[in-house]
Amino acid sequence: MNPAEIVQFIGIPVAVATAILMLSWWALPAKHLQSLGAIIAVGVATLVAFALQEGLPSLPPTQQWHWLVLTVLAVFLFTCLYPFFQSLDNLVVLQALIAGIIASVFMQFPGQDSFLYRICILFLVFFVSIGLRRLKLPSWHLYIASWSVLACLSILALQASFAKLAFFAGSMSAVAAAMFVLQIVKPKETKSVQILFGVLIVGCGMCGAAYDPSRAVPLFAWFLPMAGITLAAVVYFLCKTKYKAAFSIAALELCVLFSVIWTFLQMTPNEEMWP
Repeated sequence: MNPAEIVQFIGIPVAVATAILMLSWWALPAKHLQSLGAIIAVGVATLVAFALQEGLPSLPPTQQWHWLVLTVLAVFLFTCLYPFFQSLDNLVVLQALIAGIIASVFMQFPGQDSFLYRICILFLVFFVSIGLRRLKLPSWHLYIASWSVLACLSILALQASFAKLAFFAGSMSAVAAAMFVLQIVKPKETKSVQILFGVLIVGCGMCGAAYDPSRAVPLFAWFLPMAGITLAAVVYFLCKTKYKAAFSIAALELCVLFSVIWTFLQMTPNEEMWP
């Protein structure tokens, strides 16, 4: 990856998301609309990160992996509505269930069209979305978790020689990192944002597994980081110390590191990383 590609595929989505989020601080002062800025930032950054590689998505898509972005955009339309309806804005479980149903219908990756896969996608989106921001987790937690897991999936996609997915996941990881920094600088409400990141994470994991038939990456490695998100939420809930947020992130990072390290250990001597 040369500097020009880094600026194009990663820098531009980060700049777009940062600009939208900072603009929302002024344009959306009402507390119940604060999360809308972050939602729009993630949704638009997702479209930009994809369009830089493939152009604007079409319906039906020209390639099956494009369903990943179309699914995120479909969920994005719903999440944009939640801040305007307070009764829905607080129902994280219902939002996660709706996102899971949408993903189970639209995510159509090779070899994953059976009913069992549909149910698997529904439950993964549901639990990952709730795990990102539930059980009184701090608002910054979802950004650092998304940053870490999407970076892991980007590395795994490189190992699976799926460069387009690697660039896309890497771009959205950088977006999450930028939003983490902005959240620390100026804390704002983040309701419903975790739904978009949940769909992104599950989509990248399922897509990577579908396009890795030779198993250059062990199958469990695609899913362990997702399980780590739920584990992190449980650790946060069970810990009674003031450092529970740190322990929660540490549990997630262990899952992420194990996936990456185990994948590299499984490389055969003649295997090479994508350049």
